[in-house]
Amino acid sequence: MHRLTVFALVMTCGAALAAPGPAARDRRAEALEVELRAIANTDGTVAATVIHLASGARASVHGDARLPMMSVFKLPLALLMLREIDAGHRRLDEPVPLAERELRPGVSPVAEAWARGDKAPTLEVVLRTALIDSDNTSGDKLVTMLGGGAAITASLSALGITGVAIAEQEIEISGRIDCAGARAPHAGWTPAEIARCHAAPAAVAAAVQHEIAAAPNAASTDGLAALLVAIDGGRLLSPRSQQWLVEALAATRLGSARLRAGLPAQTRLAHRTGTGETRGGINVATNDIGLVWLSDGSRLAIAVLTAGRRGDDAKREATIAAIARAAYAAFRAEP
Repeated sequence: MHRLTVFALVMTCGAALAAPGPAARDRRAEALEVELRAIANTDGTVAATVIHLASGARASVHGDARLPMMSVFKLPLALLMLREIDAGHRRLDEPVPLAERELRPGVSPVAEAWARGDKAPTLEVVLRTALIDSDNTSGDKLVTMLGGGAAITASLSALGITGVAIAEQEIEISGRIDCAGARAPHAGWTPAEIARCHAAPAAVAAAVQHEIAAAPNAASTDGLAALLVAIDGGRLLSPRSQQWLVEALAATRLGSARLRAGLPAQTRLAHRTGTGETRGGINVATNDIGLVWLSDGSRLAIAVLTAGRRGDDAKREATIAAIARAAYAAFRAEP
């Protein structure tokens, strides 16, 4: 009996070392959460959620805070449009006619092509430029094509995606801030109308604070991380659409100083950034969310949203990079 007992103890200990249980995984997440809280202890609000997909281990700081998404909202928009394609209601090669008032300023390959005479890009071009270039013309057009904010949020809710709300096009955010105090045009803001605005600095500052506190297009990092997990799990899209989406997110040209900067070189990252305006020294939002491939092939879902922070872009982006660095270090190998 004594020999059997010793043998059982040895076998039990060996099994524990060979296959760490939930408690070991929880300890990694708990240690990461302590580190995330230290990183987030700064001005403004820094929210972050990290999920290790293979184990389900999760760390979160201010994960339930509702913060502005900015162009992060283009990921759920693309998801819903790809579901329309999977259902046979849309096609990647179908033309998407654009009117002049639908064009947006900033980096917009679609608007540049429109000026050259291509006034109806394909839906695939609209989706790719929205995800890869953060093209606001494409993003706002997707809002229209999907039936507007209320319909979009209802569709996300029906899929079990909570903590993510979309109410409007991004140009409405610019109009609300840069034209603070002015009545919005009946047909919505256009870049030309916004350019003519001369709002008082105090009114703009108040609009920025309101946007941070009550943005119509807002999400929690818990909600966005859960969205990433669902996308990775393949339950929302056909295999073809899922592959298309992840490859587009991996090809984005933006945010090199955010999540990307905190990861080892050559680490695969499929992500979507979001950047709000800075007025009176206060930034509405600087964000990055994505899937990170660890060296063992497992993945992390990381969502970071920041709002109301002062300082330059480099300071805000360094915070996001620090979170990515800590998350990768926490889960890069089994303990």
